[in-house]
Amino acid sequence: MADAVGVSKKGEKKKIIFLIIFIIVAIVAVVLWWLNYRKYISTDDANLDTYRIGVSSQVMGQVTRLYVMEGDSVRQGDLLLTLDDSIALTRVSQAEAQREQQLAQLASRRVSLVTARKELNIARLTEQLNLENYQRAKAQYERNVIPLEKYQDVEQAWKASKLQTEIARDRFPAVEAELKAAEAAIRAVEATIASARAELGYYRVVAPADGIVGKRWVLPGDMLEAGQTAFTLNRGTDIWVAVYLEETKFKEIYLGQKAQFTLDAYDKLTFEGRVYYIGDNTASEFALVPPNNASGNFTKVTQRIPLKISIDKVEGDDGQKARVKLVSGMSATVKIVKE
Repeated sequence: MADAVGVSKKGEKKKIIFLIIFIIVAIVAVVLWWLNYRKYISTDDANLDTYRIGVSSQVMGQVTRLYVMEGDSVRQGDLLLTLDDSIALTRVSQAEAQREQQLAQLASRRVSLVTARKELNIARLTEQLNLENYQRAKAQYERNVIPLEKYQDVEQAWKASKLQTEIARDRFPAVEAELKAAEAAIRAVEATIASARAELGYYRVVAPADGIVGKRWVLPGDMLEAGQTAFTLNRGTDIWVAVYLEETKFKEIYLGQKAQFTLDAYDKLTFEGRVYYIGDNTASEFALVPPNNASGNFTKVTQRIPLKISIDKVEGDDGQKARVKLVSGMSATVKIVKE
């Protein structure tokens, strides 16, 4: 009986000890939480982000070859892919053939202009010669040297040559206009060729900026539409922490505020930075389906305001610091220092 009472007392003592330890741990946890709450504004709705560039084609075509894959680093102007350009080459050939045809017509118009100028000169000379013959015949007729019939023939020849001169003079501007039209047609064909050659360049898709290929969206043989994204480039040189902070915590946020954050990928590193951007809209304003309360059904949801935090410093394990690689999308836990 005494042994049973002793065992019971020992069990009660263990329960009391466990209860005391639990209370102490709970008090310590509450104190730590309170200290953290007083000093920091915390959230785990954060991730690394960077500028992303969607690389697309300006023309429609079938992908013939890819020159980069996901993870490759590219420089501005590097060739990323090519499209089937057979149709564009045909358009260039057609435009060049039209240019040859127009050049031949231009040469013909120039010859016609020279001929028209010569014909006008000949008509003027003939008119002048017939005028002199007419004046001579008139004087002779008045002196009864020649008969009336011959005088009238000479007069008619002069009037006919005068009409021929007027015809040649009227034709000359028309030939000049045809020459100018041919020159304009050449310029139009040259513009068509330049446009076709420029379009031919669109079948070679190049990197618009330096970056890393984050995602490839097409494969050889795919039909790529104009404006359809073929690659997504990440600007690896510019990276920050994108934070979506609850609006209830927003009142204590300001530009330049110090912040600390950790990444799930590097648990032994602590990064430091500052708030350098505060959004002018909540994140839901730019959602794919923005909130609409016009129907009358309303459920209040705590909105989140986007912030950006710079990455200025890193502290922690030297081994992880030597291997650290910041990748867009990594999850982060952020603590913004209250000051």
